[in-house]
This record gives sequence, structure tokens and C-alpha cells, in this order.
Amino acid sequence: MVSVADRSISILYDDAALIIKTERENFLCVADLHLGYSPTTSAVQLPNQRTLLLLSSKIIQISRRTHVENLVLLGDLKHNIARVTYLDRSLISQFFGELNSSFRTIRLVLGNHDGSITSILPDYVVAIRKGILLNHIYLMHGHTLPGPEVLKSNFIVMGHLHPTFYKEHSPLNGQRVWILMTLYLKSLFPKRSIPYNLIIMPSFNPETSSSSNLLYSHTFSSRTSPLLNRCQKEIVRIKTISLNGAILAEA
Repeated sequence: MVSVADRSISILYDDAALIIKTERENFLCVADLHLGYSPTTSAVQLPNQRTLLLLSSKIIQISRRTHVENLVLLGDLKHNIARVTYLDRSLISQFFGELNSSFRTIRLVLGNHDGSITSILPDYVVAIRKGILLNHIYLMHGHTLPGPEVLKSNFIVMGHLHPTFYKEHSPLNGQRVWILMTLYLKSLFPKRSIPYNLIIMPSFNPETSSSSNLLYSHTFSSRTSPLLNRCQKEIVRIKTISLNGAILAEA
């Protein structure tokens, strides 16, 4: 099991979740639930509700096991991008109805799939448009460049890319993975000369993994990540780690 040197972060590898510890309280973080996603062209209500209940019950189980009562959702809570559908309204309402009694606070960092979602969020859910700083850790969805608060941090956590493993002839192909990086942000902030640690979280919804999001070497190209596009030449180290915490590739 690979551990992170920073004691403020505990990676729950097999849960596709992590915990951030601050002086006052701890936060459970998950990314990319994509409620309403269907692997077929026409969404079906029953599978969507079953997935919702599976994801919400897993979040609650992690919360009870770890005794963490603050939740941060790192974007793409819903799957439909441009608008809010009747199905979105139903699923979002039911999802937060399941979670509300288990958490003191719930924050949603908006992702690229969360268009117009603020109009249907319960009052107790705090929507965050760019990112959130918890101590020295900056959390963002990943579809935009980080906000200026990243200058107060040295650690970034993001989702968005749904990283999965692929290597020719490997039996592990298609498995969700964690990506741990060390990189500089000089392309964004020329006067910022310190290295940053970056964690790219796997999608919490196991049905939304995509082998096209290949991230296990310095040669990757990700048009959907402005941060990695701008700072690609400043990447110092990449580790690809499985959901059981084993290193699958390192560069």
C-alpha cells in the first residue's frame, strides 16, 4: 500500500475516496459520481436509482467507518451536461435526501457536467465554482485552471479525468486507478518555484471509467485538463496506483 508523505491526506485506495485532515475537522472527498449516467443511449430510471443508492450507501458507510462528518464532492455530480432534466431533479433530490442525516456539512465543487445544478441543490449544500482550499491542500474538479488560492497551497487534489489503466496485453486494462504526480506550476505562475504534489482521483462511479484517459507515463496527452496541458513539461514524477494500493507504473 502506497502512503502519501503528507499526514493531512489519507487515501482510501479501494474506496476511490480520500480524507483531508485539518486542525478542526476532517473532510471526506469523492469525485465524479455522474448520477444519471447510462451506458446505453437511453437512460433507464431503475438502473439509475439502483446506482444512486449504491453510491450514496457507500459514501455513508465510509463516513461511519472513518467518523468523518464533512463531505466534499469534487464535481460532476450529475451526468447530463448542459441542462437539468426531470431525471436530474429526481436523482439529486433523492441523493442528498439519503446523505443529509449523515453529514454536518456538504460541499460541491462544480464540474463541467454540473450545468445549472445550483438551481436544484438543497439549501444545505454549498456550491463552489472554482476550488476550495483546506489548509495547504487545494481541491478542484479539474476542467479549468486552478484559482489564485492554489498559490497558498503545495498540494492539489482533482478528479475529472477518470483515470484507468491501459498497457498492451495487461490483464489489468480498464481498471480504475489513482494518479500521484509531482510537478511545478511555473507555466501558470512564473514566480512560484516550489514543487506541487497532485492527486488525480478515480471516478467514484465505477461505471464511468474510460480507457481513453491514459495516464501512466510522461508522454500522456490530456486535452481535457488545462492544468496538465499547461504544465506537462514541468512534471517531475508520475505514479499509477491500483485500487488496492499497488504501484502499477512509475515514471
